[in-house]
Amino acid sequence: MANPYIKLERPPTEHASRVFNDSATSDSCSYTTSDTSTMTAPSPAPGAFDMCNNHDHVSQPTQTNGTQLDLLGRRVQKLVQLIKDLEQLGVETRNLPLPKIVVVGDQSAGKSSLIEGISGIKVPRSDGTCTRCPLEITLYSSEQNTSWSCTVSLQQKFSFDTEASPDGRYGKWRENHTPVTIPFAIVNEKHELETVLSRAQCAILNPGDDPLKYVNASSGDVNDMPMLVEFSPNKVILNITAPDQPSLSFIDLPGVVRQMTTAKDKWLVNLVENFVTDHIKQGNSLILLARSMESDFANSSGAALIDQCEGALTRTVGCLTKPDRWPLGSRTQLIKNVLHGEAFAVGHGYFVTKQPNQLELNNNISAEDARQSENEFFAQAPWSTELQDFQDRFGTFKLRDTLSVKLTKQILVTLPKITRTVDAHLQEVETELSGYPDPPENALGKVLEALSTFRVAVEKHAQGAYPYNEMHNSLKGLANIFQSNLQKLRPGLIVATPEQFRQAIETPTFSLLSDDDAVGTPCPSIEPRFQKKRRAEFETPTTSTAKKIKSDNATPRTGSISIAKKKTFRLLEVRDTLSKLTASSVPGEVDPLAVDHLRKQTLVGWEQPMLEFVDSVHQEIQTTLDQLLEEACAQWLNTAFFTEARKLVKAFVANAMRNQLQYAKRALDLEQRKPLTLNTEGFKYHHDKELQILLEGRATQRLIERTEDADRAAGKIMVDQSERKKKAKADIKTKGELGLGDDPFAEEVKVMAKVRGYHNVALSRFLDVIVQGVQAEVLHELETNLLQQLKDGLEVETRDAQERCKELLAENCEREIRRKELQAEKTNFIEAQRKLAAIGQIGEDVGSQSDN
Repeated sequence: MANPYIKLERPPTEHASRVFNDSATSDSCSYTTSDTSTMTAPSPAPGAFDMCNNHDHVSQPTQTNGTQLDLLGRRVQKLVQLIKDLEQLGVETRNLPLPKIVVVGDQSAGKSSLIEGISGIKVPRSDGTCTRCPLEITLYSSEQNTSWSCTVSLQQKFSFDTEASPDGRYGKWRENHTPVTIPFAIVNEKHELETVLSRAQCAILNPGDDPLKYVNASSGDVNDMPMLVEFSPNKVILNITAPDQPSLSFIDLPGVVRQMTTAKDKWLVNLVENFVTDHIKQGNSLILLARSMESDFANSSGAALIDQCEGALTRTVGCLTKPDRWPLGSRTQLIKNVLHGEAFAVGHGYFVTKQPNQLELNNNISAEDARQSENEFFAQAPWSTELQDFQDRFGTFKLRDTLSVKLTKQILVTLPKITRTVDAHLQEVETELSGYPDPPENALGKVLEALSTFRVAVEKHAQGAYPYNEMHNSLKGLANIFQSNLQKLRPGLIVATPEQFRQAIETPTFSLLSDDDAVGTPCPSIEPRFQKKRRAEFETPTTSTAKKIKSDNATPRTGSISIAKKKTFRLLEVRDTLSKLTASSVPGEVDPLAVDHLRKQTLVGWEQPMLEFVDSVHQEIQTTLDQLLEEACAQWLNTAFFTEARKLVKAFVANAMRNQLQYAKRALDLEQRKPLTLNTEGFKYHHDKELQILLEGRATQRLIERTEDADRAAGKIMVDQSERKKKAKADIKTKGELGLGDDPFAEEVKVMAKVRGYHNVALSRFLDVIVQGVQAEVLHELETNLLQQLKDGLEVETRDAQERCKELLAENCEREIRRKELQAEKTNFIEAQRKLAAIGQIGEDVGSQSDN
């Protein structure tokens, strides 16, 4: 048996002349065959099914050698094929269901036998397999002298997720956008089809397996194979070509399930019911309802579903099955009422068919003999006597031919709407697809062009010339903040004389109010001096900080930086340190190691602002480069090219700043390890300046203390101390020390001048080193090495660079999947447009015959 799918397009016989009347005002459509037999059925208004009354009349055409003449011909056959093609192209949506016939019935209603009778085939019956997935059968008419043939395909429109919750409308099944048709087998002998069909349904019921695994499986293997699912909404498709059969396509839906074997499969009950209901609701569908005459009509589950769907009854053709099991006598009147449309009425009335009984099936009765047996059955009473008025509705072929007529008419009236919907949807797809560009043919050139644009932009911003100075201004702002934070850590000195070195005089309690000035005079307490120590912390005013750049472009992108606490010395603390660390026994000698010890104490807090400066610079540079890369790759933001390039840039900047951080830490370590400077002039300048400030501050404080002591001895109370401070400062500047005598802490003041002077020199040097590292190393690295890093990382200079760049410029995973979906959908809908345009003339030809 050949496996590849072969599309059969054999021309049908044209031995019958046809008259088709389908105008909006006509009452019937007639098909006249060569033997003058005529079939008549009501004609619908355009865009709707023909909602005939229950007295519709269909006459049986003459049969020749047990086969039915092709009533509709080759043109109508192409209409049926068109609908199948459109469905496979994904044109069918919930908003536009394509015309079709859906077969509904209970599992015990003889639906499978009815399908066999209409199609002339045998379906699997073991273990109820035939009811577990929909079966779509399409009949085509071929040349008179050609043989019977059937192509079997699997249509996968739903995927099964074992991990999904079964609470959805279709349980664990998920509907895909476009159905996928998988060729399965070609069968040229009728007796082989039942076995092939069992294999196909077994493949459908084991989603995830390779369907071809089941093609050549033996019958025993198929019966023994476990089924992953009890039911699948995916279809087995049969395209049957045979001489002298009408063009017809219908879907056999599984019978409605009321309970499952195991509790874990209870979700399948709702799944099957929802699946059948969704097909019934499709407004363009014709419903064939099978009802067993051996059962109570009122208990039909399939009929109940149809009745619950608004408008579905008017689209329903009824078929009474198993008439050989119908109790004669008392129920004859009920059947008359049903056929007259007075009981259990449906829009298109009822037909009655008789299929082979179990004995005939066991004897492998042929399709031709089955139809002959059916004719003989309806030639008997009461069908030929009491019910003879309904003879035109007795027989499988009469039902089949009527369904073919009605389906064809519905296709014709639906074509304009299908065409409009396809055109509109194609335009929507093309609009959306415009946002998903294809990778360019010259992918390498596009990548190199974007990288070159990025390199030029980086160079301009690294150099900082206007108007590309935003990053430079931000870095300068960060450097100014860094400088300010370091200056706030300049060591302080409390210049107040320790209490034990001042004359203790018992005086009444008094209060002094003070305002802090630049020299840091302490606020005297209202308590006696022996109850609370008073301190005057001396600090020089910080040097003027660079003003913040007002331009928004120059504003650093970091917030305020937390500052470590500065070191503040006391005079006695300085004296004790000098005493402990000076080895000389000569009075007045100061060991340089002691001074260096004090200097190193003032540098302890530099690490925190240094780390925050480096981190802020890192953020600023990274933000700028991200922006420049985004601008250079604006057309490729949703591609791997941009994603990978951004990662490479981030890694490059991180590495450069990591090196810079190590460089900064080494510079700080050198500063804290050993005080050293060869900047003699700079150190002398800062030392002399600090010495002058400290001496003046110390003298002012001593004068204030002497005045306080004198007033206290005289019992005076000074309420406003600010005046005293101002007067003391003025006197020191104009009159000198005014007989204060030698300062017992003069040596300590001189040492602190050396400490503060060196701190100024070291701060300036450290600041320059750290900021220069950013300018001279990091920005230089961006200019010289970043581009090559990108080329190496993106592999755009390799032998396969062109293919590599095509991969890079492809959309990201989700967008690429969507782009391909849209492309496939566009291709399908363009093909649908072509088929609709090609079929247009056929439809006009069929419809124009109404004018004849």
